Amino acid sequence: DDEIVKRLEKNDLVITSEKYGNYIANFMGIKHISFDNKRNKIPVSATSIRQDLFKNWNFLPDSVKPYFAIKIIILGTESTGKTILSEKLAKHFNCSLVAEVGRELVENSNSFQFETLHLITSEHSKRINNAVLGKNPLIIIDTDIHITKSYSKFTFAKQLNVNDEIYNSNKGDLYIYLNNDVKYIQDGTRLNETDRNLLDISHREILSQYNIDFIEINGNWNQRFEKVVNEIDHLILTNKK
Repeated sequence: DDEIVKRLEKNDLVITSEKYGNYIANFMGIKHISFDNKRNKIPVSATSIRQDLFKNWNFLPDSVKPYFAIKIIILGTESTGKTILSEKLAKHFNCSLVAEVGRELVENSNSFQFETLHLITSEHSKRINNAVLGKNPLIIIDTDIHITKSYSKFTFAKQLNVNDEIYNSNKGDLYIYLNNDVKYIQDGTRLNETDRNLLDISHREILSQYNIDFIEINGNWNQRFEKVVNEIDHLILTNKK
């Protein structure tokens, strides 16, 4: 009750669609206007949103969607299937996909400028922020800020500094790390296999440095997909409780 007084002491009107609105108004000595008690105009409640975020996602205003969005981050060194897996997951769950911006801005992993990494972090963050306003609370994100930081360390031996806004937009709810136990495929733009495996070590060091817990996925392409789908299904189920 003291908390109610503290938060509402400067108000003289409360509008709710709940029975407790009368209690609050009487307790505060202010006016209560009851609105749509039977949920006919807006058939949703805070309880129903908590119970099934996916079903009621469109009832949420854009201003709060970033808080409730579920971000799945797909990580790993080069040639581990991140892009194909991310695309398959987005299609499977019918949700938003944030593709790896680095593949668009860097034509060859063996030749690019340090400044490009800042462009990548900025554009990637912007796309994540747009994706959280999509049709579904679930977002599949191919690569994140930690991997970009790893490229900075591995390629230039420099630390890539970003502001809190960019870092916070990259924060995930589930981190999936693809093991490099699959066949290496050189498409002419990737690091050689030795460097690719050294980059894997660099990625893991950066993730450890930032205390990022991840689930490591190995096996063939189909096994990887099935394992990640199971992990995401479990997260969604947990989120509904």
